[in-house]
Amino acid sequence: MKKSLFLITALILASSLMPGQSAPRNVAADLWSDPEFRKSFTASYGVLSNYEPEISDAEKEALRGLLKIIQNEPRSAIVALEEQIKPGTSAAFDFILANLYFQQSDLQQAEQSYRKAVRKYPNFRRAHKNLSYVLVQTNQHQAAIEAISKSIELGVVDGRSYGLLGFCYLTEQLYYSAEAAYRQAILMQPKNRDWKMGLARCLVESENYPAAITLFDTLIKQEPDNADFWLLQANAYIGLEDPTAAAENIEIVRRMGHADVPSLTMLGDIYMNQGSPSLALRAYLHALEKSNNQNRQALMRAAKLFTQTGSMEEATVLIDQIRATAGAGLSEEDELQLLTFEAKIARFDGNDAKAFEILKKIVERDALNGDALIELGNYYADQGDFDRATNRYEQAQQIARYERPAMIAHAQALLRNKNYDKALILLKRAIQLKEDAYLVQYIERIERAIQ
Repeated sequence: MKKSLFLITALILASSLMPGQSAPRNVAADLWSDPEFRKSFTASYGVLSNYEPEISDAEKEALRGLLKIIQNEPRSAIVALEEQIKPGTSAAFDFILANLYFQQSDLQQAEQSYRKAVRKYPNFRRAHKNLSYVLVQTNQHQAAIEAISKSIELGVVDGRSYGLLGFCYLTEQLYYSAEAAYRQAILMQPKNRDWKMGLARCLVESENYPAAITLFDTLIKQEPDNADFWLLQANAYIGLEDPTAAAENIEIVRRMGHADVPSLTMLGDIYMNQGSPSLALRAYLHALEKSNNQNRQALMRAAKLFTQTGSMEEATVLIDQIRATAGAGLSEEDELQLLTFEAKIARFDGNDAKAFEILKKIVERDALNGDALIELGNYYADQGDFDRATNRYEQAQQIARYERPAMIAHAQALLRNKNYDKALILLKRAIQLKEDAYLVQYIERIERAIQ
């Protein structure tokens, strides 16, 4: 019996070639480039024979004849093994064939052969374990959970299996189970960064922000130049409603030179919420510089935020830079949106004539541009031309996505003209479309004023 087991081991060792397929990077580094994995994958079978299939004398002889070809010509060995495998052949043959497929990056055939091996010998622990590697690499996470769990049930106790189990649970959004698996993996492989990252993600996703922050403190001490740790901790600080600490983390990453567009945009948003538009502008401009004319919508939103909060100087600078960066690549939709912002800036600066001309051009190019229609309504209302203002507001209300903001803008114009009853009707209709605590308080203040 022992000889047959060592023969299988020799065959597996002989077939240990580097496959091109690698596991997802957020699970671990390429499995086959990891010496520990290779050692595990090709380890001896001779310890717990109850979990390995028996092999007849005739099968042993057949495998001896294949040893050299497996070592030198694995593709020919696959053909030879396929010819010899029958329903009654030992599951060891299917397992060796699966390994060869796995190492040749033919994951579909590898999966089929591993499944044949475990059907023939349900307690084939190594086959369940290797099957799980294939399933993880092919993103079959639920099936991988079953395969890893079965291998653990059969006695597999190693950090990689628990780590991959944690990864699969995390991908399936089963955070409690993922956390338990990752903690077990870390106990066995305390130096493995991927398992610690996985645990941290679990803690963030399950909103255990204090624990996540503490874990990232440890990781940052170990690798202070790792930008991912700083940024993920920043997300945890946001979850803990500590934007100042989050901003400090992102600023550190920016000084490292590793801040990406999403993190810089987040930094700008934090500064805007803290009432620091000049700092926000610096972050947004850095994001624009890094974006390479991509992810423009986040910066368009930033320009809108500046105009809504009256930070017109910052809005002008950002709009000019967006135009300069985009050049001829600016879409018609973005161009019209920027023109709308510029009209708001002109009205803010008291240049109503310029604003009116810009808005007219927008509506001529896009009659369903709700932003421009609302701004024209505001312009006419400020000019005292309430008939035209009402007409523009009602036009905007006919456009589904602008119905609510058009109602609110119309109501505000009516309130400025002391037409409280009609304004309240519009505001209450707006509340029916979407609940808004601020708007409810606004209505209550108006009603108290009327009384």
